[in-house]
Amino acid sequence: MNFIKEIIKKIIGIKNTKRINYSMSIKNKNVCKYSFATIFFKSRIYTSYNKLFNNVELKNEYKSFFYSIDYYKTLLYDGDIIANLMLDYNKVLDNSLSDYKASLGKSEYHKDLLNLINSVELLIDREVNLCNDKKIKDSLEGLKTRKAVSFFEALQRILFVNQLMWQTGHYLNGLGRLDVILDKYYKKDLKEKKITKEEVYKLLKEFLTVLHKDYYFKSNSLSGDTGQIIILGGTDKDGNYFCNDLTYMFIDLMKDLNEPDPKVLLRVSSKTPRDLIEKSIDCISTGIGCPLFANDDIVLDKLIKFGFDKKDVYDYGTAACWEPFITGKSFDQNNLKTINFAKPLDDLLTTEDLDDIKNFDDFVKKYKEHLDNYLNDFLNEINNRKFGKDLLLSLFTDNCIKENKDISNGGAKYNNYGFTGVGLSNTVNSLFAVKYYVYDKKKYSLTEFNSIRLNNYEDNDNLVNKIKNDIEYKYGSDNDKVIELSNDIIKHVSKVFNKNKNPLGGKYKFGLSAPSYIMESKDFPATFDGRKNSEPFGVHISSDSSNGYTELINFAAKLDYNDNRFNGNVVDFFVSPNFIKDNFDKFVDFIILSIKVGFFEMQMNVVSSKTLIEARKNPDKFPNLIVRVWGFSAYFKDLPDEYKDYLIERALKSESNSK
Repeated sequence: MNFIKEIIKKIIGIKNTKRINYSMSIKNKNVCKYSFATIFFKSRIYTSYNKLFNNVELKNEYKSFFYSIDYYKTLLYDGDIIANLMLDYNKVLDNSLSDYKASLGKSEYHKDLLNLINSVELLIDREVNLCNDKKIKDSLEGLKTRKAVSFFEALQRILFVNQLMWQTGHYLNGLGRLDVILDKYYKKDLKEKKITKEEVYKLLKEFLTVLHKDYYFKSNSLSGDTGQIIILGGTDKDGNYFCNDLTYMFIDLMKDLNEPDPKVLLRVSSKTPRDLIEKSIDCISTGIGCPLFANDDIVLDKLIKFGFDKKDVYDYGTAACWEPFITGKSFDQNNLKTINFAKPLDDLLTTEDLDDIKNFDDFVKKYKEHLDNYLNDFLNEINNRKFGKDLLLSLFTDNCIKENKDISNGGAKYNNYGFTGVGLSNTVNSLFAVKYYVYDKKKYSLTEFNSIRLNNYEDNDNLVNKIKNDIEYKYGSDNDKVIELSNDIIKHVSKVFNKNKNPLGGKYKFGLSAPSYIMESKDFPATFDGRKNSEPFGVHISSDSSNGYTELINFAAKLDYNDNRFNGNVVDFFVSPNFIKDNFDKFVDFIILSIKVGFFEMQMNVVSSKTLIEARKNPDKFPNLIVRVWGFSAYFKDLPDEYKDYLIERALKSESNSK
């Protein structure tokens, strides 16, 4: 496989190796018949939109819509691709390509944008010539000269521009607040009796089916990791909760289709109608893993305090998983790198004279010193990244045309860098283990305890069990000392980040959830919390030892998400299907109370360990079993074995704790 990649690089002249990996991953995702000849003769990366759009192979495969992606062709970027965003599709629906042309001046950059628009029109012409359906043809033609005029046309236009994003190499593409965006078209067509609710449901069902079809091709790191997130509901600028027929309909459709993608995030608040929470829990109970809940009562306040304009925050969307940003106004790259909170602790233990650290306070102080060094190196690496010029994103992003500046060069209103976080739970638990065994009980010297760790707890399984079961202070527990230490660490990161600006003049932000709890843990040495070499880190905001969901929610609500600490903070837990079935009303009460208590975001897996174990042994008997992985859901059968094993382990622990 690596040999083929190198050959293609040399012959086609591809500069962006990430795009090679992305294209080459087709084989593993079973999208097409794959051979050296196929990849050699069909894969092309073009240097201009015109060449790309003139050469993509078009296929008209759907009944009601036109949507076509050529897996083998994409665009060359001189630098990293700006991805993990969602366009503001309001702009797509409320403007024609003629409107965009009219907004352009005579600068060289505007001439580049004009060439892009002309190339898009070329692609429209090609699709129209291929299409036999008058309704689709008219909708595609309408993109050139007028606003969208109907519910159907709004859907077709969203699909066309979404197709452009995938075709030009962007990955992790969100859909935005579709219940808000489509509302006026839905109401207008209903009022004029041009469509019925039943017809809307059928159209939306095919719309979602179209988006799902290229599931494997669209997946990024793992199958299912597409970023195709639909935002529903939310608090408006007057403090009222917005939801409509489409909000409910999308959730019904997720349950009806029972597919892992696209995915849904529901913005909730204390004013969310109970029946909408009930419908959401009913959907989650199928095991599909969505909707994910984002708590507007907490999130909106944090976005405003960070520095986003108040008028902008009410339409916030999220990146591929859960990281909030301002849709249509932001360059914000929210998944540039993962902070590994355990790395500075390991550095401390391998470089310091441990006998000189006399008490726990000094130990924590030393950890912070190494955390500073780690974060400074972290930022130096990030700030050396270069992003490629991106005319397509710039066209649909506020300020870029006005400022005569590409989104890659700071043309957007907001230009922040965002990071995820992993290993905080392992770090906090490790610190308390050191406090307990070294400084309080004096059972070991720090050097002795570290030697046991470095030896991967060999012949010390009894100690591992004691660490996991006997120490009172554990991440995820509603304990003042645990919460204080957790907040102390994340506030320290905030201070380091606040001293710096990124190359575009934006801020740094981070969160406590990351998809890399397995990737970052591979080959990572054992930690003092009883985790052995290469075992996974803790998942998001979760706990192996919590006695109940309520305690975990109380803990999560007391974490400090102010300042720059809001880049995704997800409470994550397992619950058995029978538990929800037998206690449905009480579980809905729990979710409603949890919103008021103040979690930031929440997701859950609703599946039993028995089902997962059977599916692990006999995958052919469970072809459609869906599980929540990171900020997305996936077919269990498609996951690497280490993810399957960890899901089983977490399910078993959850069931044990709930007994």
